[in-house]
Formats: sequence, structure tokens, C-alpha cells
Amino acid sequence: MRLCRLTSEARLKTNRRGFVSGGATALLAVTHAPAILLNRADHDLVIRGGTVFDGTGSEGVELDVAVSGALVTRIAPKLSTRGREEIDAKGLAVAPGFIDIHSHGDSGIDEDPRVESVVRQGITTMIVGADGASRASGSSSRSFSARFNTIDQLRPGPNVASMVGLGTVRGEVVGADDRPATASELARMVAMVESALGDGACGASSGLEYTPGAFSTREELIALCRPLQRRALPYATHMRNEDDRLLEAIDESIAVARGAGSRLQISHLKTQGPRNWDKLDKAFLLIEAARSAGTNVMFDRYPYLAYSTGLTNLFPVWSRDGGTKAFLARLSDPATSSRVKQETLAKVELIGG
Repeated sequence: MRLCRLTSEARLKTNRRGFVSGGATALLAVTHAPAILLNRADHDLVIRGGTVFDGTGSEGVELDVAVSGALVTRIAPKLSTRGREEIDAKGLAVAPGFIDIHSHGDSGIDEDPRVESVVRQGITTMIVGADGASRASGSSSRSFSARFNTIDQLRPGPNVASMVGLGTVRGEVVGADDRPATASELARMVAMVESALGDGACGASSGLEYTPGAFSTREELIALCRPLQRRALPYATHMRNEDDRLLEAIDESIAVARGAGSRLQISHLKTQGPRNWDKLDKAFLLIEAARSAGTNVMFDRYPYLAYSTGLTNLFPVWSRDGGTKAFLARLSDPATSSRVKQETLAKVELIGG
């Protein structure tokens, strides 16, 4: 296992595309531990007495860890060798850096390249471009190559990999309207996904409760995900529904992956609203059945009760057709405003008031 020392100035020089294709150099996560610098040493760094979790699921063990250059060179109880820098990690956890596979941490990376709020959690690699939204689209004017070059110049604290957001792609080609893509528009979008993946995007994502992604048909999603197949990259989806139509949304997600021949990652699987809590076992059964039938499907789930999203997600998708100007017009129109209010308050009630 190759590691680099983690400090607030640590910079990993591994190419993010190399991380995705072949496994990246990971950073060692140790926080708030005092360091001692020594002149004569056998290693660059020795972390002493921490509870080491190796990432395999094994119980933590109190060990010393020695690092030389970018390599962990020794792991053993009470090393007699010395480090140029030594960290007393007694009572702390020591682990390979965590990979956040669903991150929005790039939202402020241009203003704060160190991204300390991420690094201080022990996260050393973040996968961005989630929920159908990415900072690049794969078009000539917004290429992933250019975006990655910008990130390289920022020299960010964590590693950064990105999926291509299919909502971003649709927004650039089709716009904010609720309509099927034309044949020429679909071909252009597929070409943008191909370009993004060719530049190093590590998958594709959708946000089907958000606009304009919500206006994508199943057939469109399958076409946009087909380029993932030969690269063995995943389709990660914030599904079309996470409450009353949860099971139907899981079926659709599996159908997209199966139709495209891609891997599937169901993002933040949840059973939203008390009346849907008992659907969790059924959701598991759908996923297990898909895996048994040969679809490579996994899911992630966050450990906290409340989600975080944009306010517009509370409003019905139909009210957002056409973009912000059309949405505001519907709020002002007596013919539609009462319906918008009724459906929005129903969503608020569903999620707990």
C-alpha cells in the first residue's frame, strides 16, 4: 500500500486518471496529533501507537507505522527505528485516506484549493460530478481536459476525480425544457460523454429529481451510459424518486444499467417519509435480484437523518419546466400557483415538516 504523509500542505502528485484506472497513491489519515522532528532518522515519518484500521474490515490494532517517501515501509508494534518526523497517535485512528465516492466538495475548490473541511475528515480522494451535475460537460468549450488542467494548477489538498453529469450535458444541448432530445441532440450528447470519458472522467451521473435531468427519458439515459460499458465505469444515479415511487425508481435505474451494459451505483439509497420506511427490505431484494441476474449494482447510504439539497427540489418537477423564469411565472399565476403550493407542502409534510 503506497501512502503519502498527510499535512495541511501535503500535495499528491498522482494523476487522477491513473487513480481511476489503476489505483492511486493514498494518503494516510491522521488528525490533530502532535509531531516531533528528529535530525537523524531511518524513515521520513513514524506514527506511533495509533489504532490502525487497514481498510479490510478487520478490527483496529495498536501499531506503529513507518513511511519513507511515498511508501509505507514498516507496520509493527513498537518500532525501534526512528522517523525524521514522529507523530504520537495514541488514542487516535490511523487509516489509509478515505475515498468519498459521492462528493460535492469541488463547489468551492477554486476559492479554497486546500479543501480543509474534506481533508480534516480523513478524506484524501473525492469523486465529484455527482447527481447529474459536473463542472465540465465534455463539449469543446467545457472540456474535462481543461477542467482537470485547472485543478492541477490549483494543487488541491485531496485527490480529485470527476464523473460527467448527464444533467449538465442535457442542459447544454437541450436546455431547461421538458421534451425528448432530438436524434441530432442525442448524438451530440453521446459525443460529449465520449469526450468526457476520453479525458478521464471516471463515470457518469444523473440527478433525476433535479432539472433538467428529470426530463431525460429512460432511452436517453441508456444511450448516454453506453460509452461506460467498454471502460467498465459506473453509472451513478440520484434516482427519479426516493419516496412513494422508490421501488419503481430502482427498477428504472437497473433497467438503464442493464440496457447500457454498465455498472450501477445507486446514490444515497433512502426510504423517504414514514409511510415508505417499510420498503427498505423490498429495495434490497430488487438490488439482490439484479445482482443475481448479472448486473453489477451497488448502493451507498449516508448515516445521518436529514438530507441537504437545493430548495427547488421541494417544488414539483412540472413547475420547473422551462427554467427559472417560467417557474417564477407559475408561482405568480393563479391558475398554477395553488397547485404548486399544494404539492410543495405535501412534499414538506412527507419529509417531516
